[in-house]
Amino acid sequence: MEPLSRKTRIFYLTILIIIFVILVPITLLYSSGYRLGDGFKLVKTGGIYVGLNESNAELFLDGKLVKKVGILKDGFFVQDLTPRVYYVVVKKDGYRKWEKILEVLPKRVSETSAFILPNNIPYTEIIPSSTAYTEALKLFSTSTETQLIKSEYPEILATSTNIGKKIEDVKRKGNIVLWREGNSIYARWVNDNGNAPSYFCRENGVCDKEILINKKPVQFFDFHPKSNELLLFVINDVVVMTEIDPRIPRNIQTLFEAKGVKIRTQGDYIFIKEPTKAGIKIFKYKL
Repeated sequence: MEPLSRKTRIFYLTILIIIFVILVPITLLYSSGYRLGDGFKLVKTGGIYVGLNESNAELFLDGKLVKKVGILKDGFFVQDLTPRVYYVVVKKDGYRKWEKILEVLPKRVSETSAFILPNNIPYTEIIPSSTAYTEALKLFSTSTETQLIKSEYPEILATSTNIGKKIEDVKRKGNIVLWREGNSIYARWVNDNGNAPSYFCRENGVCDKEILINKKPVQFFDFHPKSNELLLFVINDVVVMTEIDPRIPRNIQTLFEAKGVKIRTQGDYIFIKEPTKAGIKIFKYKL
């Protein structure tokens, strides 16, 4: 085999140098977190973090499986994402899906928390003749809500955008306050020394200290006992769990439905009281 001519060798060397000159900057930019955005402009990437309340779940972005979570419930973190809007779904076999539309911004991590519930919630009915039934019944004779006294209203809600309306049923957990104005339920971040958490933020990353949660008449509302981000409502005799996070869609999951139903929480459990013709039934479920 004859050796390549000098002209051919110079040609190949020139091609390799050109490829090297092109690929090295691209590789460096890619490793530094840059991607091609709209209009072929270089943009800095962002990320998504989704907290999780269950193990062995899966995370989908725009319909594609990108992450799985094992035994540890540490959530999902996806980085190096091109800034744009993503459709985020969390799934687990035998559970209802959770979904959210999140906008990823350059050099920022969009945070949220997913809550997924079993398709068939495993309630335990408390036997009426048991001591546990008597103790559970006592929960409904007194309020276990995180109620605030009226003297605290002015201090906590002094900057509310809805002052002037009748404020009722004010409840506080940590740095978040819930209250009722007419048929509407509001949540407010009351820590002036820190920024509002991600679940008080809209799709564009702008955070509000006050959020409208619900505009329908409710029979009961309170915080989830294990989370500041989740709420429990009774609406039209339906017990639901929902989230403060206003980014669409706001996830609402039905827990129980019965005429005249009432709920209370204690520790990690929700207790549900259902009046029936045969008497009062009480169920419990570990949240």
